[in-house]
Amino acid sequence: MKLSSEKRASLLLFIYISIFLLIGRFMPRVFDVIVVSVFVALMLEPVSKWLYSKTHHRFFSITVSLLIFYGFLALIVGFLVPVIYEEGRYFIDFVQKFFSNQEWKGLPYLNNYPDLKKFLENSTNYFLPSLKSWASAEITHLALSIPSALMVIFFSILGSIYVAYGLKNFKKVAATAFFPMSSYQKVDLFLRLSYKHMQSYIVGVTVAALFTALSMGVFLAIAGIKYSLLLGTWAFITNYIPIVGVFLEIIPIALSTLMKGTTVFIWYWIVLVIVHSAAFIIFVKTVQNQSKLNPFWMIVAILVFTQLIGPMGAFVAVPLMIILKDYWDIFIVPYWKTS
Repeated sequence: MKLSSEKRASLLLFIYISIFLLIGRFMPRVFDVIVVSVFVALMLEPVSKWLYSKTHHRFFSITVSLLIFYGFLALIVGFLVPVIYEEGRYFIDFVQKFFSNQEWKGLPYLNNYPDLKKFLENSTNYFLPSLKSWASAEITHLALSIPSALMVIFFSILGSIYVAYGLKNFKKVAATAFFPMSSYQKVDLFLRLSYKHMQSYIVGVTVAALFTALSMGVFLAIAGIKYSLLLGTWAFITNYIPIVGVFLEIIPIALSTLMKGTTVFIWYWIVLVIVHSAAFIIFVKTVQNQSKLNPFWMIVAILVFTQLIGPMGAFVAVPLMIILKDYWDIFIVPYWKTS
């Protein structure tokens, strides 16, 4: 049976998406470079468009946006990384004392809650062996991954520059270069919608993550936490993972504020609710054209793609779900309605 042009386009899209996932599964470093390169280019495009509206020079606009981004990144690496490294040593020492030495037993207010104290003691004894084993394995893995991480960073910088300059031309020819001409209208609609949804999501989640990181970092610094910069950076990274990332953010910060006393601990939860409520509003306001995804399917996607691809899967799960939802709405739903 001969397939219609739309069905062939749908099949080709399915093949392209499958190839992309297979790259993530079997060539993770290549996958990381592709993801980071596209992410940086999509994030910087609104900046370069704004500069273009002022200067009317496309090459100049893209160049300046790249210089601003990587210049700012170089400043962060130069000035903040040494501080984060030093704070990381303090934090590792804190975690070791918290679990191995069980210093939390010395907190005065826990004496008023013997059941809570017993629960924490049992939980600590239960998780400590697993935590030590995991930490040892992760430190070894991190040390072995440094060369490949440096390679990914280098090629991601080159890739992002290439994608940033070639993005406009790629958008023009993508619908005709990789799909049948007869299906141009529907493929073009899919590519435009997916691109718009993806870019708005990336910009929205970046702004929300940056707001959360700055707010938490400032609060922790005021509260007298020694590793406020480290935990602020951790909040920034984890907020790129919707829903699940919030819980990953909470754990180390909650432990840190717990050891500072009841007042700081209670204030942390108040600040947490305020900051994440504001971050959610910022995200919603920024992302006006995003595909509406069910939170349940977001969590499922994060679990599935993390298992399939690895840690990077947690970060790309929602963008991939956006693409799959647009694919479903444009190609699958009309087919079911007409068949």
